Amino acid sequence: MRIDYLNRFRVLRRNARLYLLSNTLQAITAGAVAVLYTLFLAALGYGTEFIGLVLVVGTIGGGLGILPAAPLVKRLGWRAMLLWSDLIGGIAIAVQLFLPTPPIILVTTLGAGASVAIFLVVNSPFLAANSTPTERTALFGLNNALGYFAAVTGSLLGGFLPAWFALAAVTHSAPLEALRPLLVASPQARAYQLALLATGAISLPSIIPIFMMRDEPPPEHIADETAPSRMPMPNEAPHVPPAPPTIDWRKQVRVWGADALTIGRGVIGRFSLTQALVGLGAGIFLPYINLYIVNTLGASTRFYGSLTAALTVGLAVAGLLSVPLAERFGKVRIAIIAQIASLPFLIALGLFPVIWIVSIAYLIRGFLMNITSPPLQTYLMEAVPARSQVLASEVYNASFQIAFAIGSGVGGLIYVAGARLLFFVAAAFYATSAVLLIAWLGRITGQHRSIPATEQPPQSVA
Repeated sequence: MRIDYLNRFRVLRRNARLYLLSNTLQAITAGAVAVLYTLFLAALGYGTEFIGLVLVVGTIGGGLGILPAAPLVKRLGWRAMLLWSDLIGGIAIAVQLFLPTPPIILVTTLGAGASVAIFLVVNSPFLAANSTPTERTALFGLNNALGYFAAVTGSLLGGFLPAWFALAAVTHSAPLEALRPLLVASPQARAYQLALLATGAISLPSIIPIFMMRDEPPPEHIADETAPSRMPMPNEAPHVPPAPPTIDWRKQVRVWGADALTIGRGVIGRFSLTQALVGLGAGIFLPYINLYIVNTLGASTRFYGSLTAALTVGLAVAGLLSVPLAERFGKVRIAIIAQIASLPFLIALGLFPVIWIVSIAYLIRGFLMNITSPPLQTYLMEAVPARSQVLASEVYNASFQIAFAIGSGVGGLIYVAGARLLFFVAAAFYATSAVLLIAWLGRITGQHRSIPATEQPPQSVA
């Protein structure tokens, strides 16, 4: 299998290969940040109310980054946008780590959120634009596989590096002594800070492959390599891309209104509501699970990093298993069964605050919930008209992200009242989502009822 992946990597386009290398380095850093970031803020003395605010601000930054990303890609090109994403995110995180005061944390979190949003907007279109139809499946598969592998590596580094840096600080290591004026005073926070800086340094070389990329036309002007090429005629004028059409904003507002009615009346609205409930539940407890396991239950960051790495592997396996399970039992049925089956393990996180029970329950819950998303998204794409699929996907995913941000803010307040309450409140949202899925899509044990696809194809803006 390793040889097969190496062969697939070699036949990819130059831009695609360079992009995969850059992404892999950045994913290592992202895996470490997921383990350490909120622990670092807590070690600085910030409460979960402030941590929740930071998470919400990051989502706002993501929204601000998404809005201009698509038009800027057309104007500046893929490579420039990827460079801007890296620079904005890198500078924001570096400033935040060296000057972790509340105003600076909030402002730089806006920048970091915008950076992530730009990357998410560019990622899939870039992969599609820099591959032929025959390469595309291999390219997306490699991107996912390398992302999971890098995240596991980053999680392990995030778990083990703080203890190493704490020991190095005690022994007065010369490089650390030179950095001491730039570091925070708290020994525990300093260990997290150094670990974040070290893993952040791993992503610095990721900008080199982006500089090495070649600027290419946007996807609509990229020809299929299998199509016959046309030789230019003598004295033929160079092709000039047409000017972008002028937007009729009155017509655009009417289209948005029609889309809103489309979303609310049919399957898009129903699916998005169930996804928003899941997002609320996830936002309430997931951002604080590391604080719960490390600070409340007393586990080490080494243990939590290893647990996160194991969870990442489990999520990858669940994603692979979701396809054959959906084919065997039905897309909606397997999604509902998995979501309901995850509830006892979510409740167990708060009901039995014993580290080994919490760890097992956390892994099983994550595995089961990662089975639900691919079948539901596939069913949604099949349930709406073809020209409504982009609208359905955007609303479905946005509903989760917005709800997750709201849940993050609420979760910080609940954590203050009692960390174990997080899981019971989250379970209520997950259960409500499952009940609505059953009510709208039929019984688990029988064939689901079809929902009338009332969506009308969205009007295009001339």
